[in-house]
Amino acid sequence: MTQQDQRPTAAFVLSLISGLLILLGGLFGAMIGMIGFSGMMGGFGGMGGMMGGVGGMMGFGGPGGLGFMMGFGLLGLISGLVILYSAIMLNSKPGQASTWGTLILVFSIVALFGGAMGGFGLGSILGIIGGILALTWKSPTK
Repeated sequence: MTQQDQRPTAAFVLSLISGLLILLGGLFGAMIGMIGFSGMMGGFGGMGGMMGGVGGMMGFGGPGGLGFMMGFGLLGLISGLVILYSAIMLNSKPGQASTWGTLILVFSIVALFGGAMGGFGLGSILGIIGGILALTWKSPTK
């Protein structure tokens, strides 16, 4: 067998797709936070809007978009980046599959609470499967 054949390919591919979806979901969540629900529901510059007040929508957007949604979006962005890095390292250093698989699994679960619910749900599911595959992967004997 060649070195290329001794890699957890399925875990790598699923984790890579997962990281991309979670990253996109995090971007989506952060953008909503930046735009803020204040533009839709609360208005800017004290313009009241449908819900009244500067924050609007119970403060989810807030002035400048620094609020609840942006925080969760950033959580999604960080999780997506960690999963992408871990997937690349899993492919580069298959001997450390348990380390990278653990990171992929943990951050896929964390991403469920992040922007756009973990890459629209599908990202976290793929990451959990990819992480489990990486954790259970055994290097073929020579």
